[in-house]
Amino acid sequence: MRLELKRRSLSQAAVALACVGGLCSSAAMADEHVLILLDRTGSMGSTSVPGLTRLQVAKARIDGYLQIIPSVTTKYAFWTFENAGPTQVFSFADNKTPAQISAAVNAVTLGGNTPLAGSVCAAVDALINYLPNQLHTKRIYLVTDGDENATASLDQCYGPWSAGVWPNLTVGSWQEKVRNKACTGSATSAGPCGIFPAPYPPGLTLIADIDFLFEDYVPLQGEAQAREPDDAAKTVMGPYQVGASAAAEVPFFNGLAQATHGRYASITQKTPPAQATPLPGDANLDGCVNVADRTKVLAEYGTKVPTGTGSDFNRNGTVDTGDYQTVLNNFGRGCTTLRE
Repeated sequence: MRLELKRRSLSQAAVALACVGGLCSSAAMADEHVLILLDRTGSMGSTSVPGLTRLQVAKARIDGYLQIIPSVTTKYAFWTFENAGPTQVFSFADNKTPAQISAAVNAVTLGGNTPLAGSVCAAVDALINYLPNQLHTKRIYLVTDGDENATASLDQCYGPWSAGVWPNLTVGSWQEKVRNKACTGSATSAGPCGIFPAPYPPGLTLIADIDFLFEDYVPLQGEAQAREPDDAAKTVMGPYQVGASAAAEVPFFNGLAQATHGRYASITQKTPPAQATPLPGDANLDGCVNVADRTKVLAEYGTKVPTGTGSDFNRNGTVDTGDYQTVLNNFGRGCTTLRE
């Protein structure tokens, strides 16, 4: 009862806060279209944080994202990919709720190889071609462990691995084509990010949020721990070696997210659990949504922050009413006791 009264009083405070600065205005806000793209390839069955596979961590992260209060009216699509390419589980036209998307995410099982490049580019096409004559925010939320190895040779984004790392990507590589596709809408156009050609509306851009789950350090030969399947070539880092794909893909995924004003996150075996599978509303990442999180959001309310960091749960770069409401909706989660 006490916790319920606290939640009710916090919700009333949120309503009052939402009216500050004219936020109670009935002016229409632009829609956002979010396509969640989940890697269900075989390597996602590898261990991530202790006790969880990469796929389990991926599901938890997507589920948490779907519980966040968006800053604008949002429509969702959900795809997975493995072997021959992407599978459309739900399209935007299906009008599925976050709860329905979450249920589908949690039903996903492991598959085969990794057609990463082709799947990302197909997802970009689906995003920019949904209501193409209207200006909406487009967001792709990619959760993957990388390791492109199965995109079809005739696919628009097929190519060899880049010999250089971001931003010096080899022309014609799959990384360069994916970058071009996300930034310009064309796999062969290397223009600056955000410049989509006609017939798309002027100002159309795509945001790439990327969660990259990988094994950060691979023991040297002779150690007992299993290697990643693509670790034939390695970069020596002290007594350990980092997998070749991770060494190339960390700067690529991070660079792509930053170039599109999205959010990037790396998750490895060493990532603390509260960060690997964060609770929605847990601004200080201590594993408990409580008064400290409410205080942090209020202190940062109205400020610009790096997209998706700290109190910016809804990933719009500003701490706003949706972020505050996310704390209220999840108040008490992960906590054994609540401090006044």
